[in-house]
Amino acid sequence: MNSEVSDYCATAVAAVVGVAALLPATASAATYVVGDDAGWDTAVDYVAWAGGKKFEVGDTLVFRYDAQGPQDVVVVDARGYAECTAPDNAPALTSGDDHVVLGQAGQFFFICEAEGECEGGMKLAVTVH
Repeated sequence: MNSEVSDYCATAVAAVVGVAALLPATASAATYVVGDDAGWDTAVDYVAWAGGKKFEVGDTLVFRYDAQGPQDVVVVDARGYAECTAPDNAPALTSGDDHVVLGQAGQFFFICEAEGECEGGMKLAVTVH
């Protein structure tokens, strides 16, 4: 093997190793479908669902539900979560396939504003590390 080919191979291997070293940091962001197969629904115990997971900055929550129904997803504060209320100006996600990136550490709270849904358990609290 001539030295030019050898240098090229060494450079290529170094580049692959360098990229591979970056993969754990970029590939570590996870995507969670809220409620798994049941989706965003009153039939799910979201305290139990979230309890077994460690949410990290950069992870994505996907809220899946029937967009033709009354369901929505609203980000609220701890009080809104506890009382199942949202401010009048709080934007509601309504696509039925809503993706929320957890962009910083802290606690995040989500509720469904449809009548009786939050009170029926359609609310989620997550702690992001």
